[in-house]
Amino acid sequence: MNEIKKFVGIILIVFSALLAFAALLEFEENPIVAILILILTSLPIYLLGQGMRTSWIDFKSKVKQWLAIYVFCTIIVPLIFYSYETYEGQKQKAMTDGKYLLYEPGASELGSLSLIFMIAFLLFIAIRFFSPDIRRKRLLNGMIVGTVFLYGGFQYIMWSDYRGVHQELGLVSQSWNGKRTVQSFDEIKGIYVQPSLHRGKLSDSTDETEFIWKLIFVDQYNEKVQYQFQSLSRDSLEAAQQIKEVAQDRQIPFQVNEMNDEVLKWFNLELELQELNKEPFYQFFELDIS
Repeated sequence: MNEIKKFVGIILIVFSALLAFAALLEFEENPIVAILILILTSLPIYLLGQGMRTSWIDFKSKVKQWLAIYVFCTIIVPLIFYSYETYEGQKQKAMTDGKYLLYEPGASELGSLSLIFMIAFLLFIAIRFFSPDIRRKRLLNGMIVGTVFLYGGFQYIMWSDYRGVHQELGLVSQSWNGKRTVQSFDEIKGIYVQPSLHRGKLSDSTDETEFIWKLIFVDQYNEKVQYQFQSLSRDSLEAAQQIKEVAQDRQIPFQVNEMNDEVLKWFNLELELQELNKEPFYQFFELDIS
């Protein structure tokens, strides 16, 4: 009987997690409904499941810890990532005029620091939530508050940092200090598509071999500006095709470099994994589909 009760409790916990996930997916369109589902449905089912899989004594002693886990996983983590994505979306709307064929939110390598701050904040919060017996709680609280200010301040400073390919202006790059450079298409002597492989390191199990490709803009002084794509997608293909059309209209040489057999193998694998129609990709990369 206890085993059945424990099994039902686990099922309820899984079901509550699915409800929470569904609510989070609806948060942007219906935030009130999503919050009500989390508080009035998912959370009670989660606590009921925890109670059924343990004894009443364990439930009373660990309920605060379980609540902390729920709040961290369903509120804090999604809220932080949602704020990050919302920031990027609002930034793109503010900085672009709808005529950017390619856009990246960071023109410098400093942009990766925002992710570091965000990960550090999540780590400090996790330690604070799940280590109730930790010493120097005030120091940890101070580190959490400090990370929030660093993250927010950094995002504010980097608001104007971006780069992109504008349909009319050409290559646009603006740094965090407001310095803006524009390189017109008249200064571009060639655009190249370079398919290749990123080879994963054997020492790093998370670093996988994958197909990558680059759009390379070369100016009259042989200076290069590169945009790299980690995988194939309809959006990246559409952007590249639009740039190709601009190049043709302005009589800029547009060249697609050949793939060797190994690169072609990973290219086809990527198409299969992404369940993409081969024809437009084969046409763009100038491959024989027969």
